[in-house]
Parts: sequence; C-alpha cells; structure tokens
Amino acid sequence: MPKYRVDQPITLYGGELILTDAQASARAHSLEQVKKGRYTIVQPVQFKIGEEIVIPGEPDKALSQRVTKLERTAGAANGE
Repeated sequence: MPKYRVDQPITLYGGELILTDAQASARAHSLEQVKKGRYTIVQPVQFKIGEEIVIPGEPDKALSQRVTKLERTAGAANGE
C-alpha cells in the first residue's frame, strides 16, 4: 500500500488508515483498531504537514492534492 506525506493539513472523516503507534495513540478517541497498525476512522482525524500515513486504496482527487505519494510499504509487496 502506498505511503503518503501530508503537504497541507487534512481532516479525514472515514475509511481506514495504517498508522504508527504514536499517531494512533494521539488520535485514539477517533479510531477503532482493526488489527495491529490498521485503524478505521470513527470520528474525524486531523494530520499536520509532514506526517506520513498509509492509505489503503487510492485517495480521492481532493485528498490527492494535499498529499504526496512516497513509496509502497512492505505489506503491499506481500500481497496485503
């Protein structure tokens, strides 16, 4: 799955994300853990410029204008 760097502050209202423990901990009230490192957004979450997140699937047009695709994560190479 592709990793993205946040170029402009963003607020996400739904969907799934793969986050570090520190990122998830800071937003624990807004996320529900699906499995280790993977979360469903249950309340809006915000990300600052420079943060890196993994978004399963492709971001929509509006979001893709606020993030830069960095690389594919190891999980994608393993078919996850």
